[in-house]
Formats: sequence, C-alpha cells, structure tokens
Amino acid sequence: MLSKNSMRFIRLKPFQFLSIVTLIAMASFIYVCLQGSIDSVTYFLNDYTHQTRQEDFFVVLSAPSKEDLNKLNRSKREDTSVFLNQLSSQKKTLQNYSLIDYYNLQIESLAEEFDVTLEGRFYRDVVNDVDGNTFRYRVINPTDSVNLTYLLEGKLPAKENEIAVFKTFADGNQLNIGDTLTLNQRSFTITAFIAVPDYIYPIFNYDSPLYEPTRETVAIVTEAAYQQFDEKQWVLYSGYFNQEIGDLEGAVSKISNADGVSYAMSRDQNVRINAVDIHLNSNQLLSMTFTVLLLAMSVFVILLVMKKRINSERVQIGILKAMGYRRYEIALSYLGYPLLSTVFGSLIGFFLGIGLSIHLANTYMTNYVVPFVGFYLTSKLIIGGIILPLIVVGVSSLIILLLLLKDDPLTLMRESSHLKVSRGSRMVMRILKPFKFETRFKYSLAFRNIGKITSLFSVVVVASIFLVFSSIVFHSFESIVDKAFKGAKYSYQIKYNRLIDASLADTESPFLQYTTHPVIGEKTTPFYLYGIIPENKVSPLYNSQGEEITAMAQHGLIINEFIARAYALQIGDRLSFEVKGMELTYPIVEVVDHYNGPMMYTSLEKLATDLGLNSNLYNGKWSSERPLNDKNISYIFSIDDLTRNIKVGMEMIRISLLVMVVVTVILGSLMMVLITTFIIEENQRQISILKVMGYSRKEVSKLVLTIYFPFVMLAYFVSVPLTRVGIDYIMTQIASELPMAIPTDFTLTQFVIGVLTVGVTYWISLLLSRGQLDRVSLHEVLKV
Repeated sequence: MLSKNSMRFIRLKPFQFLSIVTLIAMASFIYVCLQGSIDSVTYFLNDYTHQTRQEDFFVVLSAPSKEDLNKLNRSKREDTSVFLNQLSSQKKTLQNYSLIDYYNLQIESLAEEFDVTLEGRFYRDVVNDVDGNTFRYRVINPTDSVNLTYLLEGKLPAKENEIAVFKTFADGNQLNIGDTLTLNQRSFTITAFIAVPDYIYPIFNYDSPLYEPTRETVAIVTEAAYQQFDEKQWVLYSGYFNQEIGDLEGAVSKISNADGVSYAMSRDQNVRINAVDIHLNSNQLLSMTFTVLLLAMSVFVILLVMKKRINSERVQIGILKAMGYRRYEIALSYLGYPLLSTVFGSLIGFFLGIGLSIHLANTYMTNYVVPFVGFYLTSKLIIGGIILPLIVVGVSSLIILLLLLKDDPLTLMRESSHLKVSRGSRMVMRILKPFKFETRFKYSLAFRNIGKITSLFSVVVVASIFLVFSSIVFHSFESIVDKAFKGAKYSYQIKYNRLIDASLADTESPFLQYTTHPVIGEKTTPFYLYGIIPENKVSPLYNSQGEEITAMAQHGLIINEFIARAYALQIGDRLSFEVKGMELTYPIVEVVDHYNGPMMYTSLEKLATDLGLNSNLYNGKWSSERPLNDKNISYIFSIDDLTRNIKVGMEMIRISLLVMVVVTVILGSLMMVLITTFIIEENQRQISILKVMGYSRKEVSKLVLTIYFPFVMLAYFVSVPLTRVGIDYIMTQIASELPMAIPTDFTLTQFVIGVLTVGVTYWISLLLSRGQLDRVSLHEVLKV
C-alpha cells in the first residue's frame, strides 16, 4: 500500500518527477562524457609516450668558456682561436661546427653522473609565405633513443625530396600522401604522417601561444636534405632517467645546477608536453564540479518535493504512525520516488555520455598531435555515472525524510500544525503597514517563506556564476590582442640571430631581446627580456589605467601582468634574473597591461651596458614593412598572424562556452519554474481569493510571481564579485604553472548582457508557470 503511494504521486506531479530525472541525467551525462574522454585519452596517451620513449626533461647547455676551450684544445691539439671564431659565428651544422665535440663530452658526463640517456634534438625553423599565408615548418633531425618518431601512416622519408608532416596539418590543407610541399623553393613529396612525443601541443614560440594545425607542423626529412637548409640550427638535449624517479622535479633541478648546464626543464613544466595534462585535469575538475552541482540541485529539488508532499499528507502519516508504522518504514515508502527518478536519470545520462565521449576523445586529434584515440571503458564511469548518484540521492533523501517525519502522531494529525508565521514575516508586515494593499500582500507573501527566497537566491547565484565565468573567458581572448598591441605602429617584429649595427627608418624601433631565467623560487619558466628605447613610439607600453609607461623603462624593469600574477610581484620589488651567464637585479617600476607570455622591458642602453655591449647594437626591431629574405633573421613575427592565432583559439573554446551558457539558462529556468510552481501550490487559496475579488490574470501574476524579480537581480549582482575573485585565483594558479594567462576584465557591456540574460531566463520561467496559475480554480477558497 505504501509503495503504491509513490507511483500515484508521479502520475499527479509528472513535471516534478521529470525535473529530477533531467537534473540527474545531466549530472551523469556530464561526468561520463568528460571523464570517459579523459580516461580514454589518458590510456592511449600513456601507451603512446611509453612506445616513443618520451623525454623526462630537456637540457640547454651553457656556451663554453675560454678555459673550457683550452682544455679541448689540449686534448685535440688544435688552435683555440679556431673554436672562438666558430663560437662567434654560431655555425651549428655537424660538418663545420667542431664545438659539437665539446657538447658531446658534456652530454656524456651528465649521462654518467645522473644515470640518464641523453640525445640532441636538432631542428631548424623554416617559414614560407604562400599567397599571403604564413606556414611554419620545424624541420627536425630524427632521434634514435629519446622522443622517437611515431608513424601514423605511410613510410618515413628515404630520399632527399621526401618529407613527413603532422596529419592535422595535412588534413587542414587538403594534403594526402603523394602530394607536394614547397620549402625554400624546394619541392618535397609527402610520404608519411607522423607524431613526435615532445610536440604533443606543438607551439614553436610563446609569441604565438596557440597551436594552429593548418599553419604549423613538425617536418622530418632525410639527413642529407636536413643539412641543405641554411636556417640557423638549434638544439635541445632530451633525456630520460634510466631508473624509476620518485621526485622528478628534484632530480631535474639537480641536473639544472650541474656545471655546463644553462637550465633544464622537466616534462611537467614543458607546455608542449604537459598542455594536454592541464587540459585533462581542468576537464576533470569541470566534470566533478558540474556533477556535484547538479546532484546538489537534485537533492535540493527532492527536499522541496518531499517537504511539500509530507506537509500535504501529514494527517495520513500521523494515522500510520498511530497504527504502529515506524518512522523508517514510512520513510522507505517515500524513498522509492527519488530512487526511481535517479535510476532513470543516471541510466539515460550514462548511455548518452558514452556516445558523446567517443567523439569528444577524438577531438584531441585536432588540438593535440597524438595517435588515434578510441573509447576506453573503466569501472570509474559506472561508479561515477550510476552508483554514485544512487548513493548520494538515496542517502540524502533518507536523511531528509527521517528529519521531516520526526513529529509524533498527534502533532502530525493536527491540521496546519506545520504552518508558522516567522519573525521576519511579522517584521515585514509592520514595515509595510503604511503602503497600499497590493504592496503589503505582495511582499508579505514573498517573506512568508524565507526558505523559498533563499532557495531561489542560491540557484540564481550558482547559475549566474557560470554565466559570468563564460562571459569573462570568452571576452578575454579578444582582449589579449587589444592589450598586447595597444597603440602599436608596427606590423612585424623581426628577430636576428646576431647583433646588428645598422641605421633604422623613422617607422622602426630597435630592441635587444634575450631569454632569461628568474632567480626566484623553484620555477623554471623562462622570461623574455626586451631592452627598448624609452622614447619609443612604435611599440608603446600602457598600464591597466591606460597610461603610457614606455619612458619608465629607463628607471628599471617593466614586467607584464603574467609575471606579476605568476610570481606575486608588484611595483617596488626587485627582480633578479640570469642572462648570458650574468645575474642582474633591477627594481620593478611598472606593470604593462598585457598577457602574451612572460615578458619584461628595460632600457636598451642600460641593458647593453650591463652586458658589456655597444649601446648602438640590437638583435631585433619593430617595423611596418616585412623585410626581404635575410640569413641573419631568426624569425619574423606578424601581428596579423597572432590575431589569427587568437581567433583559432577562440573557435576552439567557443562551442564549450556556448554549451555552458545554454546549460546555465536551462538549469536556471528549470529551477525557477520548480520554485514558482511550489509557490503557486502553497498559495492556491490566496490566488483563488484574488480571482474571486476580480483581479485579472496579469494582476494576479504580478502579485504572486513577479515579486521575486528583485531577489533574482540581487543574486546576479552578488555573483559578479564572487566570480571575479574565483577566476582571478584560477588564472593566478595557471600563470604560476604555465607560461600563459588571460585577462579577467568584466566590462559594463558584459554586465548588462548578463542582466538581460538573467532577466529573460526569469521571464521564461514565469511564462511556463502561468499555465499552472490559470488552473487554480475559484472554488479553492471554499476548501477547508
């Protein structure tokens, strides 16, 4: 008899049942979809990195000193000046760069001292312009022991005119095996599609922090073809530990402090490798956050439904208790309702989540260069998608029911024994005495149940937090370019591979740029130091107040917002860093308002003096015109390229943010409709009285439903500072771990759009609730 009660209630209140099913289905779906794709990618990624012997770290060696060259001279009986000339000319091909012997000796020494396997990853960056489009090829020399090449399709190059590239690059440019690519006016035939484990997220420099699959690729050619490229050769020595290492960061730190090592970076700090892990971890956090939130909402709805149901059946429950039924027996009869909704919801969400997780897992093929990812089912998905919702809802519902059923039989059988006028309601009535009837009625009705107001307020705050978060993240990618190039009067940044002493046009401005390493904490993120002319108007700097601060470079160091966040630095602090084997310390005099990589600026003249250089020399310039081909040019960076790069990144997250906004609106509307439904059910007699008194539908709706609009708007206003604090904290944590961050501005326009979104969502819920308002009959007033 008791169990039949639940089925009858489902038939009478199908909307409430379907609402709970929807919330639980969404919780299960989000968890299974995201966690399923994470588990699948992790499983196949671990297998891929194991097969290819992915590096544990890479090492950058210091340039040899004169004493080091003398030792090498004595061992080889050759003239030291030869090596010095080679060092200054920076010729790094294996045939004509004898200093490679010195580096090989260093590598052998490190391998023996730390029990590691090391191998040089030699590469050259080739940039081609085709029909106004810039394509970047990182041509690498294949390795034999570390970071092995993974063959996806075809055969590795065996002839000088053959090349292998990323499949994402080929797909983005409609290329197939057998098609032709042109690099430096030389034609190559594509023979294979490849992946390499040290370029899972293949960004080639931090000026373009987002990977563009259609414009960038790692390329492999034969040894003979590689040597024919005349671009400057670079080398990173990749390595892995021969024994299992418990503390990777500690072990790599010891290598970094060894003689002859400029710095070493672990795979956990290397954005080309760990970006996918960061992405997976953030998705895992997102899945757990949404799952917990939706389950909490489900329990909240169940609380409202159960309380409403038990209050309407208090007399029957009192009779059952008087007949000898125990509290837990009655509670178990009511428990079937939430458990049944959980079973339906979790199963629906589970199977929908599995279906989409397969597709989501393979989207990593677009954002990351990894082999094909299939679906990998784990017990974690069954536990989190089905068993966990049942346990959470079941236990929570049982506790709620036991608390609601604690009254004795006589108290339960007294009609309206649960109805009490709160102290807050009495206070509101006294305050509203001077006002007209409609105002007194409206607000006394609102404050009669503080719990309903609190529930509505909490729901809107949570939904608004997700709405504001989506708005901030979406806008931030657009503002990165605006902040980085505010007032810029150049189109290209040209970096040379040697010092230049040449005159510049009026539309050009020189700079000295070096990679530095901060002497602060244990972080290993490199900084990019620019020596600039303080009166520079071609590339001016601005702070967050919009004030030009370029001239402040002559007084010390200007850091950008990324460094300020990651290292908790501010104006007045002193920052020490290593550059060209020297340690310099400058006071921080300003913070420039941009986020594109860890950058800092000082006076070109002061930096040149501290480094023992002529102040007329520079190794880079900002220019309005693209220079002709020059062997001295290391790279050319275009503002248009970065703008396009940012747009690509925005497209990658646009759908995710749009889904978040849609889910937020749906959840907000659903919860508001439920709460307004409960309000209507609890006030049927008052609504009936208003109808008998001649109030129209619009007037009744205004008195009963629209009274909660101020509370909804107040909840949105509260969510804005809460979200700002939260996202600022998140961005600070990201900046401290990765060489990237985004601005977290929230403009007046975004605020107004948020107000309109919340307002529209509220009015949608009112429209959906008016049908129930119309169904309240006039004879309700006659019921006792």
